[in-house]
Amino acid sequence: MWYMEALLFFNNSYCDRRLDKMENQNSHYRFHIYIRGIILIGFTLLMTKLVVTGDMLHFIAPKMMPFIYFAIVVFLLLGIIQIWRSGSKKREELYCDCGVDHTSGGSPLKSIAVYSLFVIPIITGFLFPEVVLDSSVVAKRGFKSLAVNEEKINKNEDETSEADEYLQDPEAYMEELEESVGDKVAQSSNVPDVPLEHPEGFEIQEQPEEFYAQLKAEMLKADTIVFTEENYIAMTTILDEDPDAFSGKTVELTGFIFREEDFEEDQFVIARFGLSCCVADASVFGTLATLPDAKQYGDDQWVKLKGTLSTVAYQDWMLPSISVSSIEAVEQPKTPYVYESY
Repeated sequence: MWYMEALLFFNNSYCDRRLDKMENQNSHYRFHIYIRGIILIGFTLLMTKLVVTGDMLHFIAPKMMPFIYFAIVVFLLLGIIQIWRSGSKKREELYCDCGVDHTSGGSPLKSIAVYSLFVIPIITGFLFPEVVLDSSVVAKRGFKSLAVNEEKINKNEDETSEADEYLQDPEAYMEELEESVGDKVAQSSNVPDVPLEHPEGFEIQEQPEEFYAQLKAEMLKADTIVFTEENYIAMTTILDEDPDAFSGKTVELTGFIFREEDFEEDQFVIARFGLSCCVADASVFGTLATLPDAKQYGDDQWVKLKGTLSTVAYQDWMLPSISVSSIEAVEQPKTPYVYESY
């Protein structure tokens, strides 16, 4: 029966090699699970550090914080689960048996490259300080009041062109208008029926226009208009939309200084970066100011000033301007950005 013994020997050898291969594969997979768990814990610690120090508000608006809290909890739980799984010897706790091979079949260099995409942001987040946007960004984006006035000018030009078209040939203009309305009515007939009632639990958000109207009324009544972090964006927007209404009013605000290349020597803009969602959509909200000895205050310097509002023409645009009566250098606020308050 020597051939039976030989067959049994080869079978045992094959099984041993198979078991060794599976054990090596399991060890390899456990290592990758462990690394992924560490990465998840790393992101959890990084987000926690940013929240505790308050630096998270350098990247996102306060209204986004609930999502960060949720992410911290989820990342922590997933990281703990991954690390716990990596120490298990049971195959059913390592693999989900979904029919898909989750093991890493790539080379070690490929794995290192992939994991580096996640590890490097964590390390840099702990080692390097957060950088605040400055006037170099303003030079590329421009400040918000210019954009607002440009939009208003374009709108006025469109309205003027339509009026000229009507005056030149009223009948042709009305016929074209009727055809346009008829086309829209025909298109609307193909639209499915719109429900006449809101679904249960639906709440209509308060329109920003109401918020701005109320704030504008308060600004007109106030002897001194004081810009705060809560109302900075709204007040700047209101001044840009109707600068004449606030001419002669006293204003007080804090911000950093920057200048355009074509500014006069006594001109600068006092501004702050405003975030709607995150730092990627940051806009610069600023107001033009004039001061005889403005040259002694450099770009990016934070100041607190008080002055009287007026209007000034800048590149064919009418902008609000502050005639500075008092100014003092201040430290950069802990939270240099401002956020939408509605």
